[in-house]
Amino acid sequence: MRNQIVDNLRGLCLLGVVAIHVGSLALEPNNFVLYALLEILSRYSVPSFFFISGYGLFCGLGKYTSYTSFLKKRLQSAGLPYVSWSLFYLLYFWCILPPGYISWEPLHVAYVLFFGLACYHLYFMVILLWFYLFFPLWRRLLQMLEGVGLGVGLVALFLFQLAFNYWTTHPGVNISSWSPLWQNFFNYRLNYLPFHYIFIFMLGAVAAVRHEQWLSFLKKYFTGISIFYVASTIYILGSAYYAFHYRSYSLLDLANTYHQLSPQGLCYTLGSILFFCAALPRLKESSYLNKAIVLLSSYSMLIYFVHPLLLEWMTSFYVKFGIVMTVKKVSLSYFILLIGSLLFSMFLNRLFQKCSWLSLAFTGRK
Repeated sequence: MRNQIVDNLRGLCLLGVVAIHVGSLALEPNNFVLYALLEILSRYSVPSFFFISGYGLFCGLGKYTSYTSFLKKRLQSAGLPYVSWSLFYLLYFWCILPPGYISWEPLHVAYVLFFGLACYHLYFMVILLWFYLFFPLWRRLLQMLEGVGLGVGLVALFLFQLAFNYWTTHPGVNISSWSPLWQNFFNYRLNYLPFHYIFIFMLGAVAAVRHEQWLSFLKKYFTGISIFYVASTIYILGSAYYAFHYRSYSLLDLANTYHQLSPQGLCYTLGSILFFCAALPRLKESSYLNKAIVLLSSYSMLIYFVHPLLLEWMTSFYVKFGIVMTVKKVSLSYFILLIGSLLFSMFLNRLFQKCSWLSLAFTGRK
């Protein structure tokens, strides 16, 4: 069944994704608070989309008669838009960059598509497609979690996630003697391996198959969830603050250390998902905040795909006119990008309504 809470979570995730990408502008002011808001506290967003995906997939189990029909539907809804938007961004950069930066040689295009390199945000779609391809494995994993007890199983999976993420982000492996092919597989491991987000994905699966218990848990333990959310926020912010002020980390070092795959990031992601899912039902449907979240959620897919294009235009404008970034300008840029992406997505949605093949290619829906 569809869950309005999970649907609305898309809007909150989108706010974080846009913040992460605007964070590059915040390097110039070198302000810790601004950078922490944009690049640290936004880190719940990407994993939370996998929570939503896990929920959606396991909610729709009864709709598919076979793995083949499931895969066909998912390749249309996610695979086709991924390829279309990747080719669009390749074409765009081919047009604006000097000759030689973009190659249309088939093997190179396949390489770009496999690792999600057409634009920096598209790796998410690659990981999502691998989640789809391995779906029978996740169904079996859910059965195993239920076999040992969901509580014990999720705790064990959380501990596995901590260990796996730490090892894969700090492998200490010398790959200089490897072939270029295996070097690419190793260097871009964060772009395609779904196992970095398996705990969050399976949490979404559990929320789907234990829907009533999930809602009851969120309502019953709202105070405890709120405390955990605040504690996880303090954990990740405190770690970043200490590293910046006492260990001489640069702002860029912070983003590369306290990301969603770090122990701090994983705890913060879990706290954020639990808190947002528990807090969203408490918003009045008539409130402006709830309406804004619903609006962003309804256009979340298109905003996700188009906002890097608008950010690139914005950045080029700043460079051309020598505009120096300040805290106020970066903050304003965030809202301009968010609102501009929403308006552009509305325009594209109306265009796609008039042209079914464009809609199919870029949204996966006719």
